[in-house]
Amino acid sequence: MVRKLVVKLRNASERPAEAAEVKQSQRQRQRDTLREAVRAIQASRDTPATLEELFSAVESEVQDNEGGALHALLGEECQRKAAEEVAALAEGVALNSTTFLQHVVRLWESYSSQLSLIRQVFLYLDRAYVVSNPGTLSVFQLGLRQLRCQLEALPHVHHRIVEGLLQLVETERGGEAVNRYLLKHAVDMLSNLRLYEDGVQDTLLQSASQYYMRESQALINELELAAYLLHCERRLAEEFDRCEAYLGLHIRKPLKDIIDRCLCEAHLPTILDGSRQLLAGCQEADLARLYTMCARIGALQGLRTVFRDYIRAAGSGIVLDEHKEQEMVPRMLQFRRDMLSVLQNSFSGHADFTQALKEGFEACLNSRADKPAELIARYLDSILRRGSKAGAQEGSLEDVLDAALALFRYVQGKDVFEAFYKRILSRRLLMGRSASMDAEKLCISKIKAECGAQFTNQLEGMLKDIEISQDIMAGFKQFAAARPGSLAMDMNVLVLTSGFWPSYRTFDCLLPTELLKAQQEFAEYYLSKHGGRKLAWQSTSSNCVVRAHFKSGVKELQASLLQATILLLFSEADSLSYADIQAAIKLEDSELRRTLASLCLAKERVLLKEPASSDIGAQDVFKYNAGYTSRMYRVKINYLQMQDSDEDSKKTNEQVLQDRFHQIDAAIVRIMKMRKTLSHNLLLGELASQLRFPVGQASFSDVKKRIESLIDREYLQRCDAGYEYLA
Repeated sequence: MVRKLVVKLRNASERPAEAAEVKQSQRQRQRDTLREAVRAIQASRDTPATLEELFSAVESEVQDNEGGALHALLGEECQRKAAEEVAALAEGVALNSTTFLQHVVRLWESYSSQLSLIRQVFLYLDRAYVVSNPGTLSVFQLGLRQLRCQLEALPHVHHRIVEGLLQLVETERGGEAVNRYLLKHAVDMLSNLRLYEDGVQDTLLQSASQYYMRESQALINELELAAYLLHCERRLAEEFDRCEAYLGLHIRKPLKDIIDRCLCEAHLPTILDGSRQLLAGCQEADLARLYTMCARIGALQGLRTVFRDYIRAAGSGIVLDEHKEQEMVPRMLQFRRDMLSVLQNSFSGHADFTQALKEGFEACLNSRADKPAELIARYLDSILRRGSKAGAQEGSLEDVLDAALALFRYVQGKDVFEAFYKRILSRRLLMGRSASMDAEKLCISKIKAECGAQFTNQLEGMLKDIEISQDIMAGFKQFAAARPGSLAMDMNVLVLTSGFWPSYRTFDCLLPTELLKAQQEFAEYYLSKHGGRKLAWQSTSSNCVVRAHFKSGVKELQASLLQATILLLFSEADSLSYADIQAAIKLEDSELRRTLASLCLAKERVLLKEPASSDIGAQDVFKYNAGYTSRMYRVKINYLQMQDSDEDSKKTNEQVLQDRFHQIDAAIVRIMKMRKTLSHNLLLGELASQLRFPVGQASFSDVKKRIESLIDREYLQRCDAGYEYLA
């Protein structure tokens, strides 16, 4: 059986219209559902459908090319919600800053969390519609834009938020505790709305600048510099902490610049002027703060100048203090140690500050001509007499020598040092007062490294003479022991090369027979070994040990040769007049008076004189002091004739001056021989570069005299250009 299938067709014109109507109705319901869902989220209510259903509805709308309408719907709802929230804020603008910011933060937390949830619902709109339409705001940015527009529409609300933020920041700067949570979230809101960078940040920086300018003007004269620097350091740390907590790390540099400008740069002259007190007190921590501050603001050259000028002024005060002249070198060494410590611990050993230290010490040590060089030589003498004891007190011996020679390095008149060091070294070696020959060699090697071999040639020759003399005396003792009838006197002779040693004033004196025989015996031995040489005995450099018998017992008197010669006269007589003594030894009057004064007027009075006056007269009578007492078995009689006196220093300085004249003559001839013709000023410039001492120390009048002398001796002649060399 066959059935027929009948298909009834609808009218083709009616079918699409009905479908469109149905679809439009569905779309409207979906859109109403989505609008209701947005409002429910904004009101913190349950949505009319699940999130999955809402997400599917959004996807359906976008796929039906309704993304633009959906985006507009979101804009309207966000605008409505933002207007409501800002209007609510406007009602609380009269509240205090903390309370008002609390409302702002609650608004922001609520609005942003709601916006995040709405973004989840409309995520497909972002992924499909917004991405394919450049320039269209995302869902979240759309909500933020609407909130920003509403705040800009009510500027008094916006201004109140900024004002509250600034008030709380300034309150915290004043030392009071504030709610940083509020501040952070308020800044976050302004940053997300792009209001922070677009005006709020500049307002904040301007407020900080005004605050710190007022503060600096109040504190710069109220606080001591150390406290002020600590305050600046603390303020910078506080602002950095504030940036990390809520202001934002990008604002650190502008705030640092404000603090540097207001607290530091604005008062830099006052700060640098006060830094001299920090240097005087060696306040290294405070100076380190100052150095860091100056490095930040580019003011290191100013601090370097202060450092150099302070060293110059303070050091010159020490050098020019004639009342404490003997303490000059120890004081300068301590001053240099303090400044080196400041350089390393406060200024990080910066090369510019190292050079400033050098310039400062050169200026102060040369503020007094020649004397520092002499005192450094005497200080080295005291160190080398004590040897390891000096090192134990002040560090290793080598460190002590290095420190003293560091001062010597700054001294310009090195020829003065050479003259005094040579004279003092000779006395130390001749009198046996050197603690160690190794220490002597170490010191000379350091001077040699500083000044060259020519500078120390004579000093090394003096040490070599002492070592050779020891070998000579060992041979002489063997010679004397093997010779029948030799004197039993214990004698030690130092054979010196006259070119190495300074010249000493000689005195004609008749020595006791025993001493003359001893001299003759040594001369016979020495000349037999070294024919053609000539021996000249230096009585002023000799010393003896004389055994004397007193009522209190036997004493050994350590005396000079002249003192011993006088004492031996009293072996045969208990009393002698001044004339008797002078007739017996034939010593010149001035030296005889000084020697007798050391025996009867000094601390150890082994002779008595009549009358008992404080000076030596030609009518005085001298007696052996049998009642002399002393706790010591060996008594040292003062070597008055061997001590440096003002006359000796004057003589050494005169010798240095004379040597300088010779050096000036030689330098002028050398320069003119090379240049042939030269003006006076150019000649002075050439002299300054070639001489070991500054031309200024030999006055210009002296230089002129040397030029006149060379003209008289026909080495030079005057010409229109200045001076001309005569071949």
